[in-house]
Amino acid sequence: MKKTPLFMLLLILILAACSKQISLSGESKHWEGRYIANIDGNREDGNFIFGYKNANKQTEFKNLNVEIKNGLGKTVKNEEQHKGATKTINRSCSGCAVTDETQTLKVTIKWNEKYEETFDMKKKK
Repeated sequence: MKKTPLFMLLLILILAACSKQISLSGESKHWEGRYIANIDGNREDGNFIFGYKNANKQTEFKNLNVEIKNGLGKTVKNEEQHKGATKTINRSCSGCAVTDETQTLKVTIKWNEKYEETFDMKKKK
């Protein structure tokens, strides 16, 4: 009888060891970004969170464009009118090439039809 709880604990530890969490971050003059994801084999579930540094309660953007490039491709999100200082982009895939924590992601953010900044997101040392 004592073997069952021990077996269950061992199984949970093995399954937990198969998945990992990664965190990448970076910033430019006006923006900061972070990516947090759970990786389990070839499945990835994560969120990009971008924040405008000089925000106030009325912060609003016209034509907000966020482009995220990695070694395999890119993700692009456009929004004609965005209210608030934070933009969240969800990423979920299964059977995909997952993000590696040693990767550097290149992020370009364009806003208000005249501003553009690019920065790298990588693992903090």
